[in-house]
Amino acid sequence: MATRRNTRERILEIAEERFAKQGFAATSISEIAVRVGISSPGIYKHFSNKLAIYEAVCEKLMAPLVEATSQLDTASNFQEMSQQIQAAMSALSDRPNIARLVQHATLAQDETLTLLSDRWYRKFFAFLSDGASDPDNEVISASTAIAFHCMILGYVTLAPLHQSIFGFDPLTPDQLNAQFQLQQDMVNGLNKLSTKSGKVATA
Repeated sequence: MATRRNTRERILEIAEERFAKQGFAATSISEIAVRVGISSPGIYKHFSNKLAIYEAVCEKLMAPLVEATSQLDTASNFQEMSQQIQAAMSALSDRPNIARLVQHATLAQDETLTLLSDRWYRKFFAFLSDGASDPDNEVISASTAIAFHCMILGYVTLAPLHQSIFGFDPLTPDQLNAQFQLQQDMVNGLNKLSTKSGKVATA
């Protein structure tokens, strides 16, 4: 017989899959319950409502990423930014449902977007946004942070589409390494441009 802990974990597993596939609004408590194999009232023994389930799913996915990136310093130059981009790319490719949750929340612009942004997302990308917002930092701009942010999330989110078009899985280790090398080349190019324009990017 399943223990209470196992049932809770199964609820989170099913909820993550459904939220990632069809979004928060389109996923119901009853659907989650049926897939878990319990009654709808049984869900409420573990979570107060659907948003509480969503929050727990985000906690499960995002907490390890926030912990990993919190060990990194603020991106104050391109070399540091490159290291941080690699860490983010690796983390998100290991948890592709994060990108899918972000995609659904962004389209819905509902309470899930507020939750992701305020509680988790700002923390996860603080290394870029903090560097970009530093008035003494003339190297990493907000537009640079946004561009790489979109590149990382877009690569993971659109992986199924690109696999359909090009016939290979973009999330294999070899393809991820190739993508990171491309990002590294772009960082190096930005570094050269900033050096030519008189902005010093310390290695």
